[in-house]
Amino acid sequence: MTFALLALVLVACQPGTNTHPVPSVVQIGADLHCRGGDHGFEDTQVGWGFCYPATWKYNERAQSVSANELDLTFDITDIPCASPSPVAGNASPRPVCSPGAGLFAFMIVSTYSRGNSANLAAWVQTNLTPAQPTPSPQASPPSQVSPSPLPSPSPLVLLPIVWGNSTEAALMPDGRRIALTPHQVVVMDLRSGQGLLDLEAQMSKRLGTWKFVY
Repeated sequence: MTFALLALVLVACQPGTNTHPVPSVVQIGADLHCRGGDHGFEDTQVGWGFCYPATWKYNERAQSVSANELDLTFDITDIPCASPSPVAGNASPRPVCSPGAGLFAFMIVSTYSRGNSANLAAWVQTNLTPAQPTPSPQASPPSQVSPSPLPSPSPLVLLPIVWGNSTEAALMPDGRRIALTPHQVVVMDLRSGQGLLDLEAQMSKRLGTWKFVY
């Protein structure tokens, strides 16, 4: 079922990018109940949704990396200052600007099939832990002592976190967040830096708004 859903959303995104604020029907996110004026993004085909600042504008791009992986990239810009509607008889209101007006960054949310992994650590060990390198075979004299075997790769250290209604979630050493749901695994990668839009500050405090469907 997961593979079919990923295929459906990929086909839906291929004709072009989806630019907010004109989302498709499945991406309105009204049932997320976002607070403080936040807007919602939800795609029931891919299986998750979240709230984000109302001053953000995004372009969405989809890419299928493999048969069981779908990457959605959000090119995010904090829109410039907005001018409130004037009130009759009053002076024109001053523009309202957010601290990051005009800054940009991008976020990648990757969705994988959970498969038969019993927990998050098992899935990470199988799918994300680097494979052990194999030394090149070399001829050696019979009397030479065989080299010691290469050590097994160390498992990634996962810091448990709470992420929406996921079954299990963690922060990985490289800063990415990973969530386990009944049928899927979701990885969020925030790409920003000095002088760019601070996605970490805004998205970290909205982890509780995420809704995982599958």
